[in-house]
Amino acid sequence: MPTAALPPCAQVLAAAEKPTPTQIRRLRIAVGQDVEERARLAAAVADGHGFGKDKSRLAIANYALGRFADAEDLLDAKDAYGAMVLGLMEVELAEHAEAKTHLTAASKSLPEAKAELVRALLAAGATEDAEKALNAVPNGADREYLAGAIAEAKSNVEAAIKALEAALEADNDHVEAAFKLGVLLDRIGDDELAAEHYLVCADAWPAYLPGALNLGILYEERGEPNAAIDCFRQVLAYNPRHRRALSLLRDARSSRSMHYDEKEERERERMEKIMRTSVNDFELSVRSRNCLAKMNIFTLGDLLRISEQEMLSYKNFGETSLKEVREMLAARNLRLGMFRDESEHSPTKADQKQLGESVDKLELSPRAVQVVTDLGITRIGDLVQYTDLDLYKAKGSGQSVVQELSTALGACGVNLRKPEIRF
Repeated sequence: MPTAALPPCAQVLAAAEKPTPTQIRRLRIAVGQDVEERARLAAAVADGHGFGKDKSRLAIANYALGRFADAEDLLDAKDAYGAMVLGLMEVELAEHAEAKTHLTAASKSLPEAKAELVRALLAAGATEDAEKALNAVPNGADREYLAGAIAEAKSNVEAAIKALEAALEADNDHVEAAFKLGVLLDRIGDDELAAEHYLVCADAWPAYLPGALNLGILYEERGEPNAAIDCFRQVLAYNPRHRRALSLLRDARSSRSMHYDEKEERERERMEKIMRTSVNDFELSVRSRNCLAKMNIFTLGDLLRISEQEMLSYKNFGETSLKEVREMLAARNLRLGMFRDESEHSPTKADQKQLGESVDKLELSPRAVQVVTDLGITRIGDLVQYTDLDLYKAKGSGQSVVQELSTALGACGVNLRKPEIRF
């Protein structure tokens, strides 16, 4: 079955087995949040590529695109699988009676439809019926997730958290459980654990963007604007016009600017005080003081603007005096010529040798290695050609992988490109 015309998120439609309800839901979310993937899937549907003769797969593609009427026309309600997919759509359309009918019929021969029936009953507000139907759901992550959702609907937060934690123990990539658990923990003020579970969503592929957004908001509330900005950029990698992410990004940038302004002002005041400090306030030998005076060096500011070579060029100022001055400055995290260096030299860049080094030098985690391998990246120079927005969407990537790559490159003296996002 040809697959080239299908976007990465929709390859499940070309698999040997029909997509599971979970896969269908993830496809619907992925297509809804990624404008590029949506356009590519729409083109594949228009051309009829990648679906074979199985109308249910084409129906699922239409459902993912939000074309419910087209999807319904392709599905056979008398077929258990077709009835299940119809039930999924009807839940989203709030057609609760129809969803219950189709999913009840489908669950007689499809075990996975039993969980979908519970979801439909919960969506209809029939919590007691959902709890009864849960008894028929096979053990596993979905059952625990649904138990958590039922407990939440009954306002039993403690039981909901326990069940959702069990769901993640059964499947640590269960993004729905991670997101719901993050929300509950966020509500009770456990920011640290909430952030961990939102990160599961931001690390999923494709990313579960509601979790990435909430993670960014949490970082912003904790006074970590840079981390927040990264989360909002991840959302915008999928949808450049995502209004909520753009608004939050703008706020995070303003917060960072305010933070930096205050920090820079304090640092400026500290350095001004240091610059005015007389060299006579420090324990230097008489010989060194006299030499400095003859060179018209009277403050620390004067020392920070002169190089070691220039000092040694003066008569009677030798290595012993230089060592004494150097140690005095080092004790204060300063060095000779540091202000001169900053004003006369542009920021350093990795030379061609550095860019030609193998990415093995970065000592990446297995997951990050897989991402760069799938992209065909072998050298550091290849990696820096990608932007963070490119890497967020790379197969198998996520928030943690992009941050790992950025940190590893920074340690080598190069930076991951982060293009400006326009509002």
